[in-house]
Amino acid sequence: MNQSPVAPADVTAAMPAVVDLIRSVSEQARTRLIHAETLLLEELALDSLDMVRVIMLMEDRHGVSIDLDEVADMRTAGDVARSLARESRAAA
Repeated sequence: MNQSPVAPADVTAAMPAVVDLIRSVSEQARTRLIHAETLLLEELALDSLDMVRVIMLMEDRHGVSIDLDEVADMRTAGDVARSLARESRAAA
């Protein structure tokens, strides 16, 4: 997994997009307050198929490429935002 550092401001900036993506695939997430520390499985009930859909949407909408091996290490919404911020910066 690519572990290059990502500035906290970049993660914060990516959070609204991540929240939208998560809500687009999870009906349960639509009614929840989602922040960087929100647990994907335990709090939002996102399973591995949901996460693959989130990643595919992120790639399509933001023109990034996420290594699917990285998905297994994503535990929080902030982890997803960090990945989006890192890959967006790399694609720029």
